[in-house]
Parts: sequence; C-alpha cells; structure tokens
Amino acid sequence: MRILYTPAGDTDPIRNYHDGGILHILRHYNPEKIFVFLSAEMKMKEEQRQIYTKAIKYVAPSCELNFIKTDIIDVHRMENLFPLIDEYLNIRKKYPNDEILLNLSSGTPQMKTIMSFIATDFDNVRAVQVDSPAGKSNRSAFATQDNEDIDVLLELNEDNEKDSPNRCSEPPLNVLQWYSLKHQLISLVNSFEYRSAYKIYAKHKNLFAEIVGDLLQHCILREDMRTKKAFEIIKKVNGISLDKECNAKVKQINEFLMIMELRQKKGQISEFLVKITPFLYELTLFHLQNNLGIKAEQFCDKGSSYGQWNINKEKLKSCLPQAAAALEMKYGIFRDRTDLSFTNILEILNVIENSQKEKEINQLLNDLRIAERKYRNIAAHVISEINDDLVSSTDLMLKIRKVFFLIMEKEDIFRKNIYYVLNEILVKELNEKH
Repeated sequence: MRILYTPAGDTDPIRNYHDGGILHILRHYNPEKIFVFLSAEMKMKEEQRQIYTKAIKYVAPSCELNFIKTDIIDVHRMENLFPLIDEYLNIRKKYPNDEILLNLSSGTPQMKTIMSFIATDFDNVRAVQVDSPAGKSNRSAFATQDNEDIDVLLELNEDNEKDSPNRCSEPPLNVLQWYSLKHQLISLVNSFEYRSAYKIYAKHKNLFAEIVGDLLQHCILREDMRTKKAFEIIKKVNGISLDKECNAKVKQINEFLMIMELRQKKGQISEFLVKITPFLYELTLFHLQNNLGIKAEQFCDKGSSYGQWNINKEKLKSCLPQAAAALEMKYGIFRDRTDLSFTNILEILNVIENSQKEKEINQLLNDLRIAERKYRNIAAHVISEINDDLVSSTDLMLKIRKVFFLIMEKEDIFRKNIYYVLNEILVKELNEKH
C-alpha cells in the first residue's frame, strides 16, 4: 500500500488556479491513504470550510483521508514541530512494510526541513517535491483566501486539464544522506570502531559499495584473531595484499602485535596491558628457537596444558649450564618442571647473548619486563579504568614494536600496521559515491 504523509500549508489545497503540493502528489501518485498534519491555523480552516476534505475528495475520491489535528501556533519554530516526527513514527509503526510518500513542498520552511530529515533518516520512504507552475518561488501568488469558494476554485483548477504537466519530482536526498553517513563512518573507521561502523553500513547498504561491508567484516574478524575467516571474505583489494606469505608463528605474533597497538590507540589500556605478557612469551620463544637455534625440547618437556612447556632441570643443566645457574640464583631454589615463562626465557637470553644486536634486544626486553611487572601490579590494585595518567602506553608500545622488528628483521611481516592500511582503503571507498 502507498501512503501519503504531509503537512498542510498556505499553498494548499489550491494556489493561483493550480494544485498545491498535496493535490498534485495525490493526482500523480494515487496513494490509498493520506495523513494530513494540521497546525492550529490550518485546523481552523478545515473545520470552518472543509477546504482540505473537499479538495482531496475531488482529486482522489477513493483515497482514505485522515487528519492529524494539532494546536501548534508558532509553526516557524522548529522546537514546536516535534509532533510532525512523532506522527510519522506512529504511521511507520502501524504500517511497517508499506511505502510512505513524504511531501516536501507544503507547510513552513521548518516543516519542509523536518520532512527532508525524515526522508533521509528512514527507509522505505519516497520524498516528493512539487515545483510551482512557474518553475520558481510560489510566494508571490496569493494563498487561498478565507472568502473564496473552494468549490469554484476546484472547478477552475488548471491542473484538472488532461495535458497539464506533472510537476512532481523526487530529489536525490540520498546524496545528502550518503554525505552525512560517509563522515560518520570515516570517523568510526579512523577510531578503529569497526563494529559500530558496520552496523551503520548494514542499514544503508544501498548507499555504499559492497567492498565497504567486506572490508569492515574483515577488520572485525581479524581483530578477533579469526584471520582464516577474515581472508575468506577478502584477501586482496586494489592490488594490495592483506596477507603475508610467512611462517604461521610469525604471522600469529605479527597479528597479535597489531591488535595490541589497536587497543592502545583506542585507549583500551587494560586490554592492552593484558596482551603484553603472552605476546612477549611468544616473541621471546620464537627468538630463542628460530634466531638462536635453541629449541624448547632441548631443555623442556611438554606440559599438561596445550602448547605449554615445562623446564626440565637436568636437561637445562646439560644443555645450558649458565642458564641453569642463573635461574637457581634468581629463585634460590629452582623447581623442576617450572613453566617456561617470558621471565624464564629472558633469564636464559641474558646469559647467552653474543652480538651487539642481541644485547640491544635483551636490554629492550629487560625494560619491558620491568614495565610489565609494574603495570600488572597497577592493574591488580586499581578497580577503575586504567589510562595514560597511570601508564605511559605510547612509550611502552614503541619499545614493543622496536624489539619485535629487531627479532623479526629477516621475516616478511607487516611493518606498517595493517589496520592503518585497511583504514586508508576504507576511507577511499567511502569517499566514492556509488
């Protein structure tokens, strides 16, 4: 069903021997129902002379007529016109699946503005604009006067002629909507708020290219470390690969690092701090095994937990006697089958360093170990949100990135965070009108 929702104004129902906006839309769109919003002044005209009833029934006798009568006086004040929106919402609720026509040419300028906003903010509506017969402002023509006979005006209406032109048009308000939504989405993307951006995109898919949705879904999945699914959606865009053909463990650590940076940039400091310990464990274990050639199985046994290593004291003494001594000194009594943690790997690295590069790596790792212990202690004793007043997260992130790139110097990794690349692509696509 097609429904016309419209305010009534001075140009209605007839002005200068031509249809006003209401009658012209009725004439050319043939809605089954019409809801006419009346201010106090227009209500009085209708109740005294039935000008709207007579005119509407003359042009569209089969259209079901409904009046929304109000006592609004100052119709030039936007704040008085919220009922115009409320009544639209009531109609939309009652007729959720029907097409609603919105008249943008009747009522005060403030009413027309509100109707335009409704047209851009809601789905399943068609905004209709009616040009004046002269093709310019209609203000110079006299409005229907209170002493004029509406029946005579209807008979003399030139738009009753069969060859009278159709002055209706549907302005491309979706361009305004696209422009507004585009800036909302760009702001969310640049803040790495991909889920919020996708919710807006999903409601307005017709305004944006499909690739925008694919990229947003990719970002959401990737941020959740669901990289396999992310790459099923999109793996390459505009000739840019979103993946690296590298060692699976390198790829995992690289992804972990980029997500940590995302948390830090978004101000999610508590989540950022939580990621530091497992990240440093995976990074130092990789360094020990792949760069220094010391495999965990040489001095560890598999633990009961998935992927966990437990240090075997006898193996360690045989394989790395200096490291075994360092751990004994650190703990007083070093227990057999102690977990291979970041702290314990660092103790091993500290006694086997050879090159200047390894010394630089170890210095950074020791600084990070101090920071990790300090901030973990803060997180354990603070119930409020942790922010940069308590934690120098930017400096901490810089050190983490530096040690990562030193350790992964020979690997094919993302040196620029992939989310910055994704954001650049997204912003470019959002700026394209489709």
